[in-house]
Amino acid sequence: MARKRYQRSGKPPREQQIAEQSFVIDEMDNLGQGVARVGGKITFIGKTLPGETVKARVMQRKKGVSFARLSSVNIAADNRVEPACPHFSECPACDYLHTDYTSELAYKHRALANYLRGLVDSDAIDVIAAPQRLGYRNRVQLHYRHTHIGMVDGRRDQVLPIPECQILHPKLQAAFDDLYTHTDWAKERAVAGHCELYLQGDEVSIEWDKDYAHGGFTQVNSAMNTVLCDTVTDYVNSLPVSSVLDLFAGRGNLSEAAVAQRELVRQMVDYTPHDSDDFIALDLYDEDALRVFGRKACQKQFDVMLVDPPRKGFSDINAWIQRTKPKHLVYVSCNAATLARDLRSIDRPYTIEKVAMLDLFPSTAHFESLVCLSF
Repeated sequence: MARKRYQRSGKPPREQQIAEQSFVIDEMDNLGQGVARVGGKITFIGKTLPGETVKARVMQRKKGVSFARLSSVNIAADNRVEPACPHFSECPACDYLHTDYTSELAYKHRALANYLRGLVDSDAIDVIAAPQRLGYRNRVQLHYRHTHIGMVDGRRDQVLPIPECQILHPKLQAAFDDLYTHTDWAKERAVAGHCELYLQGDEVSIEWDKDYAHGGFTQVNSAMNTVLCDTVTDYVNSLPVSSVLDLFAGRGNLSEAAVAQRELVRQMVDYTPHDSDDFIALDLYDEDALRVFGRKACQKQFDVMLVDPPRKGFSDINAWIQRTKPKHLVYVSCNAATLARDLRSIDRPYTIEKVAMLDLFPSTAHFESLVCLSF
């Protein structure tokens, strides 16, 4: 059966009018892009690998660097493989399906080491691989324009249909397929917007034009979330402590097991209301957050501070450490750049006890970082 063709939204790209240039890829950057240097100028080219000779079209120049779109590979790297997804060459969601998983993990390990340079040696970083590279994502946000739905190609300003996406959890597949098979949803929607398809237990839900994870944040990779929680629990259980402060706690995803096993005193804090006696509903980015916390908290000091912020990190972490005086900090991050920034802002002497790169987002340039330190 012939594959059904889905058109992009917007006008056809004008890339054919841009001349191709030859590049040699020197290295991989921290965001999964190949880096080429020509005449002292840097060009970033996605979907490439170190050692490759490629042709690409420069699509954007910004702050002295260029961003190019791959046209062809003239000399391929030894670790290049055929992507498992037919959308990979165009889709902005995945970054590493053109190489093997061992190489992907090595690039991510190097990226975390780069961010933490001067704080920890590369050899001290544990790499925790995912059990599967595809079919894991239990939550996905799709964008639509008219009847076109898929991922946004930012540089072309188009919606790219991805009907054969390989990263979705199998339980989402039927609902995902229905978005492409039946487009009646477009009659009831605005010209443009987004929808979120997600699992709650075994139930599939879909929401239109609401904030991402509006009902409460959960990790998109259930299997690796279990690994992350187990890793945090094992570390906390190894410490002679009796209390934990869980910031950006959600519903206690990371602290629940340790609290249950050790009967620790716990104070959870996050912006989403939660009907638990040990929970404070508070926007941790509010300028008065620390003062309000001091008034509502069950105690003034805690043995362990557990922090799991959004991508923008927690720039006030030093003030919170000074106020609550933890003996240990467990910092979980989905953005190693803000993690490194926050760690460097701490002005109390500390010792880094554990660092790990956990691959919660296989096939993409994203990963979860874990840093455990003692004061």
